[in-house]
Amino acid sequence: MQRPESVRKRVALIIPGGIGTGHGNIGVPVLEELVTLLAKNVDATVFSLFKVNDDYVPNGFAIRSIPDRSVFVKSLKLIWYFWQLHRHERFDVTHGYWALPSGFLAVILGKIFRIKSVVSVLGGDAASLPSIRYGQLRNSFQRALVLWTLNHADERTALTQFSINNLVRVGLRKSVKVIPWGIDPVRFFMMEKPVGSPIQFLHIANLTPVKDQPTLLNAFKLICHKIPSILTIIGEGQAEQQIRSLIFSLGIQDKIRFLGPQPYKLLPSFYHRADILLHTSLSEGQSEVVTEAMSCGVVVCGTRVGLMADIPEACITVDVGDFYSLADQVIDLLGDKVRMNELRQNAFEWTMTHSIHWTSERTRELYDT
Repeated sequence: MQRPESVRKRVALIIPGGIGTGHGNIGVPVLEELVTLLAKNVDATVFSLFKVNDDYVPNGFAIRSIPDRSVFVKSLKLIWYFWQLHRHERFDVTHGYWALPSGFLAVILGKIFRIKSVVSVLGGDAASLPSIRYGQLRNSFQRALVLWTLNHADERTALTQFSINNLVRVGLRKSVKVIPWGIDPVRFFMMEKPVGSPIQFLHIANLTPVKDQPTLLNAFKLICHKIPSILTIIGEGQAEQQIRSLIFSLGIQDKIRFLGPQPYKLLPSFYHRADILLHTSLSEGQSEVVTEAMSCGVVVCGTRVGLMADIPEACITVDVGDFYSLADQVIDLLGDKVRMNELRQNAFEWTMTHSIHWTSERTRELYDT
């Protein structure tokens, strides 16, 4: 029996983690915010393949945790739990975030229960960086699974055209909708301020090889030798000790404020004090910190990946690893107030037309078509 059009869609959202996880349940804030907004218009049940914290309370949606060391066992549990709910009240859509394993499982569930499947590509599932053993496209077996998943999904989305181009290069032929993750413009709002001295640079990221902090630090060394500058680094990760050692070997330790991870609610205050965000990743699905900085009026300078590759009119970009060009372009930019204001305005306008509310609406439309 077909459900009336007026009845809310029932959607199963499959995630590897990121909601109700980590210290203080911080997880992936924008993912949780997106699901919370979606839940205002659909009946959403989240299936998390990573253990959800015991004290986490979802806002408007149901969440079921499926932790297990074995991906195979988790997959079987997911199918079982899904069936238990589906037989009482039918799901209309399965939506997997990240192609593997969530997207793959969403497609499998869609085929088993004959319902619509949606897969969202978010980053490493559209990357291949063998030198640092990063990305699901670098391994032939995983690459085949990613392509199978996307080819058999009913709808496919990616955060950026940059990611889609990576997938097309390895053989994807199906169309993919670009739906970037916007942010909340009430939390991350524009604050006009004059550029002072020293120039305030900001970097927010996990300290891991894919974020390529050595390129950032080498560029900053060249910049601060020409222009009085301070760099604030916010983050933690496996490469922290190597990064601290590099800072001392470059002789720029007195120019850097090295902070650990900061509460999400405090990030706007750091953006509002910054003049330029430096972001030099080897690859990005989008980069939420870039989006947040743009929304707050911070000029973004970095490598041509993710969102920075998609909207060159809103930022300064160079080839991956090219810290000489990055330093030169940043120094030139700081002497051109007109260009800085143009980049700042272009970026801000983009974030206003691609807010988290826009993302939620575009995502919900996928369930209705």
